[in-house]
Amino acid sequence: MLYGTELSSRRIFIEQTKEEVKSMKERLNLTKRDKDVTARQVPDPSLPVDDNSPLKMPQVVTHGPTRYSRLVNEADSPNSEFIERTLVQQQMIMTQQDDQLDQIASSMGTLKNMSRQIGQEVDEQAVMLDDFGHEMETTQSKMENTLSKMAKVMHLSTDRRQWAAIGALSGVLAVVVILYFVL
Repeated sequence: MLYGTELSSRRIFIEQTKEEVKSMKERLNLTKRDKDVTARQVPDPSLPVDDNSPLKMPQVVTHGPTRYSRLVNEADSPNSEFIERTLVQQQMIMTQQDDQLDQIASSMGTLKNMSRQIGQEVDEQAVMLDDFGHEMETTQSKMENTLSKMAKVMHLSTDRRQWAAIGALSGVLAVVVILYFVL
């Protein structure tokens, strides 16, 4: 994944590379002009090419009775066309990369939001599981108490004390009934 700082450093590198190519191109053009001092370029308004363009064709200039012409070097023209095509291709590639980087940044933002939401849901689920675990512990202790009480009741049913308790309660009931009718 590319982060904002790396993205900006790549863009700066690409811009610096463009500037370096432009300066090299200008130095090449100056070197060509220095080789033929007597030739001059006169701008022709009928040409669609920009004055600063390396594709601009030189013009024939007359100096008094003698004519000098600067001939286009066949190696220079394809080279400058190649450079121009390369620059256009690099610009297209940079534009595509910028678009892709923007898409990646957008996707990263979306993933960041999704991961935050997932983290919040996981935290909520952890709280719910803690509450559920606490309730389970409470229920388990209640079940253990109930089971121990049931064991005591079952133990009393086989014990002689149960019969003694039944006899005592029956005697008390008989006394209460007699007192009720007498009084």
